[in-house]
Amino acid sequence: MIKLSLQLALSGLLAISSATAASAAAPIFSQYSYAQAKQKAEQDHRLLLIDFTASWCPPCKKMESSTWPDEALQAWVKENAIAIQIDVDEDKKTTSALNVSAMPTLVLFSTDGSTTEVGRQVGLVSPAELLRWLKEAKSGKSGEELEKAQVASDDGATWERISGARQLMMSQKNAEALEEYLWLWNNLKNDDQTFGELRLKMVPVEIKQLCASYPAAKTKMGELRDAAEKTDNRADWIILNGILDDNTRTLTWFDTAKSDPKKLETINKNSAQLEPVLFSNCRWADAAKYLYPQPLAKIAEYHKRAEDMKKPRPDTEVSKDFDPFPSMILLVYGAYIGANKEADAQKIADECLRLDDTPAMHSALENMAKSVRAAREALSKASSTQRK
Repeated sequence: MIKLSLQLALSGLLAISSATAASAAAPIFSQYSYAQAKQKAEQDHRLLLIDFTASWCPPCKKMESSTWPDEALQAWVKENAIAIQIDVDEDKKTTSALNVSAMPTLVLFSTDGSTTEVGRQVGLVSPAELLRWLKEAKSGKSGEELEKAQVASDDGATWERISGARQLMMSQKNAEALEEYLWLWNNLKNDDQTFGELRLKMVPVEIKQLCASYPAAKTKMGELRDAAEKTDNRADWIILNGILDDNTRTLTWFDTAKSDPKKLETINKNSAQLEPVLFSNCRWADAAKYLYPQPLAKIAEYHKRAEDMKKPRPDTEVSKDFDPFPSMILLVYGAYIGANKEADAQKIADECLRLDDTPAMHSALENMAKSVRAAREALSKASSTQRK
């Protein structure tokens, strides 16, 4: 499976550029719209395979010449699936709805009449690999079985495990869902370029949902939290406190640590984990002082990271207008607005616009300032009322 940073697929900031129409679809593809293809697949109890492509995407063109013309693949798809191509520039609604931001992306839906997503592959894929994947899905293998058939470190395999965990939780197969989420927790790393953001944000949110309906999950997360504390794994400890609805414990530690010069480095190392805790508790001044003491340097760091994310990979292409930078700087800017450091906040905004003077950046800054100022005012009024 081709490696690709799934941060792009899970950031929620899809921006699709205007481009010329893609080349004519290969014979393997039907001419149905997405809605028509779903209906046809449900009626015939076939797999639904969607290839998201773009005319300006070199890996997509490679698949057009090397993957889709394969006779064995064409014969199997004709017999077992409904396959369509979607040009991301022509059907932005479907592209956004299915959270696609890198091309080529293949999304596969089940044969049970409900068009449930069973997996996706991102990046250039060979005919043999694609055919094997399709056959395994057709055989009725579970998400876990499909996962085991792939290399454990494979990006696509990990994405399938994430998708499978969600489906198990939605089906109230809680014990199985917990097993999948534990695999993700234990195997993904916070600093991993591909899946770090998922482990920091998405996976904890979903585990927290599981804990709300499945006490055994909460018990297990408590055990992991205790183990993280014993080994001084502060990053996991903070995340697990959030999963367990126990951010008070994190804030108590933070308030002690910020007074100890020896622990300031620990705060800095765990800024990504501390951000949501401080913001959800309106601790903007603490965030500005301890997480972003040099805000312009932090903005420069985020800009470099955003530019790296926008670079095409050998076997994938990113949407031309994809721009993660506006979402990356929001908490830095919001912290200084919330801390009532308006002059510094204006410097941050000016630097962001110097680096990325786009409508998206203008909108992001405006909305963040408006929402944080409103929250700051509400908090001030509440404090005044309590004093009276």
